[in-house]
Amino acid sequence: MSDLLDDDLEFRGGTLQLSSENNAEEQGGSSNTLGVNISKPSILSGADSLPSNSSTSSLAEGRPQEANASAAPPEQQTVYPRYDVPFNRENIQDFFTFRKGVVESAIQECITVLLFPEDGEYLGSWLLTEITLWDNEKERIVLLTSRLVMTIKYDFIAMKQLDFKKTYLDDLDTIVIGELVYPPSSLVPERNLRGVRLMWNKGEPLPLKMAWNPFSQDVPFITFASHPIYWHKDDEVEERSTYDMEIFAQKLQRAVEAMASSSCCIHHAPIVIQSYVGVTSMLHNKTSMGFFKVRGKFSF
Repeated sequence: MSDLLDDDLEFRGGTLQLSSENNAEEQGGSSNTLGVNISKPSILSGADSLPSNSSTSSLAEGRPQEANASAAPPEQQTVYPRYDVPFNRENIQDFFTFRKGVVESAIQECITVLLFPEDGEYLGSWLLTEITLWDNEKERIVLLTSRLVMTIKYDFIAMKQLDFKKTYLDDLDTIVIGELVYPPSSLVPERNLRGVRLMWNKGEPLPLKMAWNPFSQDVPFITFASHPIYWHKDDEVEERSTYDMEIFAQKLQRAVEAMASSSCCIHHAPIVIQSYVGVTSMLHNKTSMGFFKVRGKFSF
């Protein structure tokens, strides 16, 4: 039943922004006044669709001195945004991945069966949340090597690998690390969550047939966030790091920078999820349908 729910259909209201190139040209005069460099790779990340007041700190130079004076000292500012802890302690225990040894066994199996010497040096493994194009959360094992990122769909009830996808680091042209946000016209509540997006479409907008097809398997980017268990593990830091997107993003960045053949650009900016109504995705995520867990008398 879990497999049938992976491809959720959803009505999208509003207007999909496929390219911000025209907006960037219209705003070019005002941006140049502030000395801000607008980069095209943000088309897929969605950063250009944000209002000017959500821009990065590089715009602070154009603000009045009074606003700067009232700002808190850098050492007192929060590095990461606030996050509303997902689920409660009692609910998180229904996740099969919360059980001791389950994740470790699954990861070890995937490493043994799916990784080969030609895939490069093994760098790390994680259990993360993949956020799809349609804003649905999915539980995924992620393996990182010096050559690729492997995303694995794993059945934690039957303890078997269902599907996997390889993304080669050489193919990446942009990595965006930052807060997950929605367009200003979206009705979806804010997530208050950070993520990392890997992109390999040369900054081009998504074709309509791909952007509006919930069954498309060729979306040229993938987005990860920390797994919900991360906020409920009281064990050692090393064990909690298995569910931590931030550590994955750091090691991914180092792996890309170590590749002489890579021309990938790394940005620290908001990652816009193009969801405007999101009724089915909110229901999907609220009920954790993308995760394997006990649901009353059933488990799926």
